[in-house]
Amino acid sequence: MPNNKLHPANYESDESLYSDDGVDLTLIRWMLSLTPEQRLEVLIKNVQAVNCLREAVKK
Repeated sequence: MPNNKLHPANYESDESLYSDDGVDLTLIRWMLSLTPEQRLEVLIKNVQAVNCLREAVKK
């Protein structure tokens, strides 16, 4: 079985992967498993990635 926490094979069969409106519940569960500090690190990295993309488009 894959070692990846987000891999569908690592979820119990009664756990939904998606909500009725299509939201990926694995991402929500993953984010909730992080500490507040880890969540901020993820946010900062995502903001940095978006800023890099914006700068690349300007060139």
